[in-house]
Amino acid sequence: MEEIEKIISEMSMKDAKVLCREVMSINDTMDVLRSKWVVEILSAILYGSTRFKAIQADVHGISEKVLTERLRQMADNHLIERTECYGYPPRVEYRVTEHGKRLYAIIYRMTEWGMEHRRLMLG
Repeated sequence: MEEIEKIISEMSMKDAKVLCREVMSINDTMDVLRSKWVVEILSAILYGSTRFKAIQADVHGISEKVLTERLRQMADNHLIERTECYGYPPRVEYRVTEHGKRLYAIIYRMTEWGMEHRRLMLG
């Protein structure tokens, strides 16, 4: 609770321009999280699925086309790295970047809050 009070105190000392910029940053974060399948794909890769077919098997219900699009989008957002492994047959592997791991830490905290919220709402 002290941590929350400290954050609120710090927020109240900021001017409107700084707060507006911070709200924009929150929207940037939410835009990344709002993309369907991003959290599931990030989780699959973080827990060891590094190849396309393995990711697709872990993310139930996603089509090849959508997975391809999301992987490209996530690479553009620096959440994952795509590595081409030469050999026969050639293959591609994905891994979560440090930037992506920081986002996953936020997702984990959101999960905790969501479970607490659900318990509160369900009584």
